[in-house]
Amino acid sequence: MVEYIVFAGILLAGLLAFVLYKPGQPVLDSISAERNRCESHIERRLYDALVSNGYVVRTQVPCGRYSIDLAIPSFKLAIECDGKAYHSSPEQKAHDKRKNAFLRKNGWRVLRFSGRQINRELSNVLYRIKKEANN
Repeated sequence: MVEYIVFAGILLAGLLAFVLYKPGQPVLDSISAERNRCESHIERRLYDALVSNGYVVRTQVPCGRYSIDLAIPSFKLAIECDGKAYHSSPEQKAHDKRKNAFLRKNGWRVLRFSGRQINRELSNVLYRIKKEANN
């Protein structure tokens, strides 16, 4: 008899949840939308790793005239993913330096990782992010 009451209660709870559910933006759709805004494979790789480690990550976050590759807003942490093709020239290095200074001036802590680090040393990258987030 108790089993029937429990079963009926579970069914009723499920039915109630179904009726009362107000679909907003499902979490998975939100994650997919953010992931789709990643501009490179190294950004997507790091984004996926951060999300699977429980971080809420935003992509291409505007800050003045700049855009942050990956941001963890709850820690005010800006993460830049530097591919060799776009971050090797002296001009681009100077641009990155100005961007870092601007982000720091606006309250962000900035971490930069090369594509090589993200592709070959992902566990070390995640460790550094965790360490910075906990400071």
